[in-house]
Amino acid sequence: MSFRRFLKTPGGGRSIGCPKCQDGISEVLVDPGTTNPDEAWQRLSCKHSVKEVEPFDPSSPKEKGYTRFVCISDTFSRTDYMPAIPDGDVLLHTGNFSNLGIPREVEAFNEFLGKLPHRYKIVVAGHHEVTFDPQLMTDRNSHVFISFAAALEEVEEEAWKVSRQMLTNCTYLEDEEVKVQGFRIYGTPWTPGAGDWAFTLARGQACLDKWDKIPHGIDILLTHGPPLGYCDLGQDATHEGCVELLNTVRKRVKPKYHVFGHIPEGHGITSNGTTNFINASICTRNYKPANQPIVFDLATPKVPTVEAESSV
Repeated sequence: MSFRRFLKTPGGGRSIGCPKCQDGISEVLVDPGTTNPDEAWQRLSCKHSVKEVEPFDPSSPKEKGYTRFVCISDTFSRTDYMPAIPDGDVLLHTGNFSNLGIPREVEAFNEFLGKLPHRYKIVVAGHHEVTFDPQLMTDRNSHVFISFAAALEEVEEEAWKVSRQMLTNCTYLEDEEVKVQGFRIYGTPWTPGAGDWAFTLARGQACLDKWDKIPHGIDILLTHGPPLGYCDLGQDATHEGCVELLNTVRKRVKPKYHVFGHIPEGHGITSNGTTNFINASICTRNYKPANQPIVFDLATPKVPTVEAESSV
């Protein structure tokens, strides 16, 4: 099944997500199997369609009236060694663009973005962007500070507090929405975890509270980690995705595309017939930038000419 034929649906400002569940939209609750993704998927998989989607050829010409999106994730400061990034209108990066988010890494990533031809670049953080998480940087008692004490101790408070401001060549989203060429794009950095790395939360209600902020009707959802069951198989062939994120996407948000990374073995595209799920991880588990960027085209919505959008 080609990207060109699949979910080619007709289709700015920036706002904080504030979704009030509309009539007819299913409420999402914490799943009883939230702490064991494998068991949860065994129970839920019969209710979900998971179809592999053939990657779109990035060398194919873009049709008139379409917007081209280029997806990457988990580049880990290895942009000098990664595969060539195809041209397009919008670059989407779903986190782990650095090793620890220290200023020199952020600066290098920003310079990399500035050299790309894409008119718009949208970025969310991942769990490796440690300096972007003020709670983690303030507490300084997590596992990451024990393992990488020397590197993180050199980052002074004045430096990490302005890490996000160093990303001048993109739009950085943290539980926020931006409108680009008529498309509603929402980005959030959170993933299930033990709290030892940036933007990690316990599975269940803590994660669901973040997913509840995602507005209904988003065209493209950017998260760092995957939902349960879609491009989320890890190195032991076990599911690592979030069941509450899955239910939020399937029952309430229903985006055309959900782009993420985090699980390198899951690189690729699957679909449930409503949403295309893209794991855009570039680096392998051993930090080798071996995977290709993923490209898709969407028909550009017709928007009033008075709507102004800035190039980033």
